[in-house]
Amino acid sequence: MKSKCGAYINRVHAIRRPLRPLRPLHPLVVHFPLALFGMSFLFDVLSLELGAAMVEAARFNVLGGLIAAVVTGAFGARDFQRFLPAHSAARRIARYHAALNLLAVALFAVGLVLRFQSRGASSTPPWPFVLSAVGVALLGVAGYLGGVMVHNYPSTR
Repeated sequence: MKSKCGAYINRVHAIRRPLRPLRPLHPLVVHFPLALFGMSFLFDVLSLELGAAMVEAARFNVLGGLIAAVVTGAFGARDFQRFLPAHSAARRIARYHAALNLLAVALFAVGLVLRFQSRGASSTPPWPFVLSAVGVALLGVAGYLGGVMVHNYPSTR
């Protein structure tokens, strides 16, 4: 029979034991900015036929995507520091992944400023449309690199 004192000591050791580090969080939240930016481009295309309501929907999706991208980028930076071994191939890929994502987010941010300047347009103006298309393409390449990291390097799972 185990004494109460021994059970208490085991509980104290369980509490004092360092917690296992959290798993990578970036892969869990990355879907939000991708969906919002992708939908903004879809709404841009639809605005050519359906008009001003789609322009507004695209603008709000870009705004939501930028907010979500900041949160996702913060988790990505945290995961980069915590989980990727120094001087590894995964870190090299992660740098390209981050650079492409930052470039895409910058394009969407510039596009958002241009969208606010042309409020009331019946279809998405040419420059925000082009910036959105290029941004979505860059996100596709960056997403591929993220998938390479997750599926090929155990430290990112």
